[in-house]
Amino acid sequence: MAASLKVHFATEDWPAVQRELGIDGWADLAPWLAPPDFERRSTPPPPDAQGPRAVWLDRRTYEDPWGTRFQIGSGGRYRRWLSGPLQQAKTVDDVLACRFATDQDIREPDDYARRVEELKAGQSFVSGEIENPFKRYWHLRGLENALADYLADPELLEAAYDRLFRLATALALRIARADADMVKVVGDVAMQDRVMMGPRPWRQYDKPRWARLIAACRAVRPDLLFFFHSDGKLTDLVDDLLDVGFTVINPIQPECMDPAAVKRRWGRRLILYGGISIQRTLPFGRPADVRREVEHLIACCGAEGGLVVMPSNDIQPDTPLGNILACYQAVREYRFP
Repeated sequence: MAASLKVHFATEDWPAVQRELGIDGWADLAPWLAPPDFERRSTPPPPDAQGPRAVWLDRRTYEDPWGTRFQIGSGGRYRRWLSGPLQQAKTVDDVLACRFATDQDIREPDDYARRVEELKAGQSFVSGEIENPFKRYWHLRGLENALADYLADPELLEAAYDRLFRLATALALRIARADADMVKVVGDVAMQDRVMMGPRPWRQYDKPRWARLIAACRAVRPDLLFFFHSDGKLTDLVDDLLDVGFTVINPIQPECMDPAAVKRRWGRRLILYGGISIQRTLPFGRPADVRREVEHLIACCGAEGGLVVMPSNDIQPDTPLGNILACYQAVREYRFP
């Protein structure tokens, strides 16, 4: 869709497109992982292929820095998980023997704090993204194994989580020390109708680790915001997320969670980020339908603040351009009665 928007606005400059849509002022700057062995072995994608810098096995299949293998789908738009290095793990020793990235593998932008300061001086809100350790665990282990471990082999889960949350904390602390405004945590833990592993297992194994990570970062920067991204129905975890210190929840898929009901229940304690349907209205509605959904969302959830109106995930390639324009225009033109 970026190419279509550039054509529409007659520019090759993406920041100019963002200004036209009214979505400038957001900046992402984060540390990343660069294990030395991966750096030596990795390459850009093959000619005419799409994907990240990785260890490419053929023009559609690659291995990431953790040894997890993925295959790019037809058209280069999506990927599917193929295998992970903990897929056959049976014991804690198997987990401990697996090579995990550590804080020694973290790299950050040159003059990180200065660059954050410059972005903020230019009126940008600066965030840094980290991966949810659950997402990394299931990439290493396979989703079915990872979910079963919560009940059948929790000692494997905890052995991996101790290492993964230690790394996530080190990454988040880099963002806090650079004086960014927010840490984004990205990785789904829910489906359309429920939390994947169930609320009780999440509270037992994930929640206390998130509490420690956020406390460590807020000891460095007390006003640091924490953003939690997960598709699906998160309703059963919202109280827990607020308890440990998350303040922003994304994407609030309206097919899964009613944004108005979420706002009524949690009010000013919670910032909603998202809320516009990418499963129904944006791809299949008309511009007038999109405008109505935007106006309804703002009227129900935005009167007292605590709302960032956005599509409830990445806009898909088959979305009509007119609907995208209607979405952002409706936000800019809305006026409260």
